[in-house]
Amino acid sequence: MNTNFLELHNIAELDASAGYPGLLVRRYPRAVAEALENSSSVSEDATLSELRFVVVSGRRLAVSFTSISGGDLFIYRGDFVQNHVRVPVGVIFRQILDFENDLYANLRPEAFVGQAFSRHVWRVVFDGLTLLHGVDLMGAIIRPPRADEKPARRWAAYGSSITHGYSPVSRQQCYVAQAAHRLGVDVINLGLSGSCMCEKAAVDYLASRDDWDFITCEVGVNMRAHYESDVFDQRVRHLVETFTTRHPEKPVVLISPFTSAADFAMEPTRDSRRTAGFREKLSVIAAEFSPRGVHLIDGREILPAFAGLNCDFVHPSTEGHTLMAENLAHHLRRLGIA
Repeated sequence: MNTNFLELHNIAELDASAGYPGLLVRRYPRAVAEALENSSSVSEDATLSELRFVVVSGRRLAVSFTSISGGDLFIYRGDFVQNHVRVPVGVIFRQILDFENDLYANLRPEAFVGQAFSRHVWRVVFDGLTLLHGVDLMGAIIRPPRADEKPARRWAAYGSSITHGYSPVSRQQCYVAQAAHRLGVDVINLGLSGSCMCEKAAVDYLASRDDWDFITCEVGVNMRAHYESDVFDQRVRHLVETFTTRHPEKPVVLISPFTSAADFAMEPTRDSRRTAGFREKLSVIAAEFSPRGVHLIDGREILPAFAGLNCDFVHPSTEGHTLMAENLAHHLRRLGIA
């Protein structure tokens, strides 16, 4: 499929060889995903993956796709939600984007001052396992957005299912999406539900990318089910060493485990013990690498309220994600990163 007239944001590959009747939208390349622990399938989830374009001429176009798992389709014009559709499961869905009825045309330009995206940028935001079938231009002429029509800074967000965007009502309400909106930055969501093990394959891939200005690494919540503190320490040190060597000018922000049931267990458990050990290791690593631009944010300061969790006492509620977005944005501003 020709995509030269589009920008594929947070899409590493359109995979025609995955065995589906369509192009599988991948946030991680297939070769990387298959080398990760428990990550191959979740890396296929098109969380905050976007088609972006600017209309040169024409009245409308149509995007055809299939949501294998069902989910939300958000359409933005610039920073503004233009449409939200609950997509049915497993059927080819054709979404028409109409350019004729332009509500922006009668507004003075100062209404849009300070927005992260130009109001001329259309953004089709996917969610869940998605097959892209094509874009029917219907006579329209479009182009990819220019750099000056998008946020100046790009944030790569690596982490667990919480970063991936599980538990709020929609992925657009996850803390990553909300914090990016508050900060006026462009986010690349690289969260991996049930994974984020700081594997060498993931670290090397993220370090090979040059499309981010700073990276946050929310680590530990899934690793505590598999590893003791010494392995955690080795893997995080490799991550930090690799990122700061390959990108010495780019800040690396470590985020320790968020508030969870492990912090309130009546008797010590494996998870509570490892969580405490991981936080201690992250503190030591961040202090050691601080001259290289490595920072640490205590996850308990991002989610200070236990009531911000769902009843699994691990994943935040929608309200919890909003609180986290506000607090993370505050910390990143305070650090001078965003």
